[in-house]
Amino acid sequence: MNIWMMPTRNAVPLTAVIVLIAVQSVVAGRARGQIHSQTELREQGCPPVGDQTGRSAQGLAGEYLGQRPPGDTAELFAPSVVSTCKEHSAAMFTPDGMELYFGRLFPAAIYVMRQVDGVWTEPEVAPFSDGNNDLYPFLSADGRFLVYSSNRPLEPGGEAVGRQLYLWIVERTATGWSEPTLLDLAVDSPVRLGGPALAGDGTLYFSQRVASTSQDIFEARREGEAYGTPRNLGPPINSNQPEHSPYVAPDGSYILFSSFYRSQGRSDLFVSFRADDGSWTRPINLGERVNSPWKDAFPYVSPEGKYLFFNSNRPSVLNESPIPEGPGNMYWVDTSVIEDLRPARNGQ
Repeated sequence: MNIWMMPTRNAVPLTAVIVLIAVQSVVAGRARGQIHSQTELREQGCPPVGDQTGRSAQGLAGEYLGQRPPGDTAELFAPSVVSTCKEHSAAMFTPDGMELYFGRLFPAAIYVMRQVDGVWTEPEVAPFSDGNNDLYPFLSADGRFLVYSSNRPLEPGGEAVGRQLYLWIVERTATGWSEPTLLDLAVDSPVRLGGPALAGDGTLYFSQRVASTSQDIFEARREGEAYGTPRNLGPPINSNQPEHSPYVAPDGSYILFSSFYRSQGRSDLFVSFRADDGSWTRPINLGERVNSPWKDAFPYVSPEGKYLFFNSNRPSVLNESPIPEGPGNMYWVDTSVIEDLRPARNGQ
């Protein structure tokens, strides 16, 4: 059954052009001795490339770290400052624009940057991210909650839970972030609970492994002070391929997520809109202005709705070959790439 939609492709596939350019770049880089090993790129971050060497947040000021706003084609965000080839989430700004949160690997932790007297501080580990494998952070649209996956001990003084990942949440208080609280969800297995997201009404979305090689997206609605039994979203959102890292618009009008199904690469970003009857429409691939032949994941829309941030391991000015599975760099693009696909605007 055809449950997905793809934008019309040009006669000459852009994917082939991108792959050719990437291969030529890698060959040229090897000739110059600039290509680092896969282990170095994965664990040490981006090798020095051109004028990106040794940059820091020092002197970055203003909205979105003073970066030039993108158009309708995805661009690298804050290279060598936020994007270092070790990131594992999107860039998430608070509604007042004064703080930026993101995930970074090696070691796995959640980082924060703050705007102080108009100037951005260097990235530092967030106070609640305390030495465990903390992954997949998601900041609520109002900036009040941050939910993430972690193998931190379930009880104070206990041991980390190995390769299992549970969902945890912190709440902003008058004195800072609260202590992490375990989200006690009635799931078949806590193994690899990831990609959490919060909708405007507090509904929790997350991905869970449903087979040895697949993942599905689930939702859990609030029932008083707790969450009810999670529900598999099923088709058309989920397929027989992995779906993960959801983002739901604050008004619930659309869902973004990453999927391997009918992607042009490792995984692509898709959008599905909420129909009048509350169901989800067939997912639409965001197309070549956003996606690449490599892994594209962790979508997140800025608080005012202007920009889509996401993570990708595609080649860039920082890495001449794709980053090995796991980390990537931050990218951003104007949200017109989403709005142009709304049924009311394209006549569907």
